[in-house]
Amino acid sequence: MLKTIVIILLSLLSSQVIYAQQPDQRIGELVNTEDWFGLDKEYPVLKDSIQTPFLKVVAEAMIARNFNQKERALECLNELLSKHQSDLGDGVFNFIILRAQLLEEMGRYAEAADFMKNVLDQLKGQGVTQGLDAMDYYYQHVNALRDLPALSLSRPNHDVSVPFTLKELKPKRIESWMRKKDDSNPDAKSVLMSIPITFHGESIPFHFDTGAGMTFVTEKFVREKGLPLIGDTVVYTGNSKGLRTFIDSLQIGEITVRNIVAGVGLEKENELLDLVGVGPILGRDVITAIGETQICMDDSTMLFPLKTSPLPAYGRNMLYNSHVEATADGESLRLLFDTGNASNNACYLNAAYYNSHRQVVDKVATTDTISGGGYGSAGAREMKVIRPFSLSIGNMPIQLVEAVVDEEDPLADDHCHGNIGIAAVLQHRKTIINFRDMFVEFEK
Repeated sequence: MLKTIVIILLSLLSSQVIYAQQPDQRIGELVNTEDWFGLDKEYPVLKDSIQTPFLKVVAEAMIARNFNQKERALECLNELLSKHQSDLGDGVFNFIILRAQLLEEMGRYAEAADFMKNVLDQLKGQGVTQGLDAMDYYYQHVNALRDLPALSLSRPNHDVSVPFTLKELKPKRIESWMRKKDDSNPDAKSVLMSIPITFHGESIPFHFDTGAGMTFVTEKFVREKGLPLIGDTVVYTGNSKGLRTFIDSLQIGEITVRNIVAGVGLEKENELLDLVGVGPILGRDVITAIGETQICMDDSTMLFPLKTSPLPAYGRNMLYNSHVEATADGESLRLLFDTGNASNNACYLNAAYYNSHRQVVDKVATTDTISGGGYGSAGAREMKVIRPFSLSIGNMPIQLVEAVVDEEDPLADDHCHGNIGIAAVLQHRKTIINFRDMFVEFEK
């Protein structure tokens, strides 16, 4: 039987609570629209004027969760679930799953599973039968991990540096669905960044991918290395299925990362990645645990500093899931900062962007056939293309040859407008990715 991970986005419906005071209305609006960058900036100014006590706890929980302060987020969720269940209404189920997800991310697997089982038993004891599928699926998912140790990391008392390589991705063979664009972007390439990682004495190139939620390997890798499989099939992006495995340790230079729960790509779902030779992927689970990564283009090295960089003057501009705050034409955008997006001179904008910019896009864009995809999907479709396209992240402008606009993306997140990846890195001497203080900074 297939077990699926169902991610429920937190959303407090404005119809549940009517706030009488202006600060309460504003904070409620920011939470309801999942504007976490706005909430982070405005909450410190408004918090002393908020009249609804539980709204303060919700705001602090969501700021802590989205800016990677897991212990603080857990404290707030415990308070909400113990003192404010009636205030949360039906939204309480989202907070329950969020609490379990945090425990899982912290490696407290048995605690997460027992918590979910206790909630399910209580609800079933009260005669509740509707709407429990997501909670039961998540319980099965995390319960399969219950006996595993938490991810841990050890490192020397100094900076660690490893070389990286940039590899242009070229298909091993031409498939019928691969269609070229026109000649308006002749320098377009697909480029991935890899670093050497030692696994049981063997050096293996892993792709450095901030857009991947977890470290990811193939079924072939699992077979060849004799790795165990965990639980049943799970669902990753969309309806693409995969498995999970346990990696006891990896070495990144002098850094040792232990107890990694990694995703496993099924061969039948892996058409595109196999076709262009994408190997193992180092994901955000490990990258976050390390704390800060500096990509130095001058000498092609990746530095993991012992002492992390100071927070820039513009403040936090990255969420725990690698979404960054960008600006284009004076408008704030939320983009996934995805070093696995291999386009060397373009970014990707999804249906959420198109739906809010339809008139402008339809006026200035051309239409091209774009080939691409990722795990679980590959193909070619007609998409709109804006040439050129400019944006900024932090205090640095990024000039792109084009932005590909996917007006029909069925998986688009309404609160994220697309993604940008290696194109931004290639334009700057140094890229700092800091998961301690939650920022991306570029240096010329």
